[in-house]
Amino acid sequence: MAETNPIVQGLATIHKIISRGLNISIRKCDEYLSKKGIPQGETTGFYMYLSTLKKVTHAHHLSEDDVAFPYFMNLIEAPYDRLKDDHQKIASILETLDKHISEIPSSGVGKLREVLLEIEKLWVPHIIIEEENLTAEKLNKVIGIKEQADLTEKLSRHGRENSGPGPLTLPFMIYNLEGNDREAFTKPFPWILKKVLIPIIWKGQWKPMSPFFL
Repeated sequence: MAETNPIVQGLATIHKIISRGLNISIRKCDEYLSKKGIPQGETTGFYMYLSTLKKVTHAHHLSEDDVAFPYFMNLIEAPYDRLKDDHQKIASILETLDKHISEIPSSGVGKLREVLLEIEKLWVPHIIIEEENLTAEKLNKVIGIKEQADLTEKLSRHGRENSGPGPLTLPFMIYNLEGNDREAFTKPFPWILKKVLIPIIWKGQWKPMSPFFL
């Protein structure tokens, strides 16, 4: 189970964040298409939400390619070549997404939706393969508790370095989670981050995205 291994728990958590981000983005595109456009008050927030989704997804895959997969390769059998190939394909589509995001709203919501569906088509089977192969049972047999903690910290640090500004990325990750998942994700955060920076000091920066959050 994911809760018995911090690496697997982290993997499941980021997968939930990105999966909801994709789902909400596609649903909002459907809504905007029915309304014949993006309401003026949501244009900035939708731009920020899509941009942050793109950065978080790319950062997650970089962390796997640079840190996790090289560490796992000699310990656990898994289709790493297939997973890395998926990362490259998704990265290419993310660049296309980025182009259309930068042209909101002139690019057209329909085209944005098409690109998001391309990503989702790859993303869903990709995370199933990862979660079926990189299980807590397998990792616990070959990686000790200290090594698990060290690797979790390396992955977290690598992700922070590549996922964009914290005042946008952290709220995106927190508020695309609910209930126990959000509580577990934020538990290690310093109190000043949880109680002051994110909800108060940084809120002016991420507030346009709030209509898309849980």
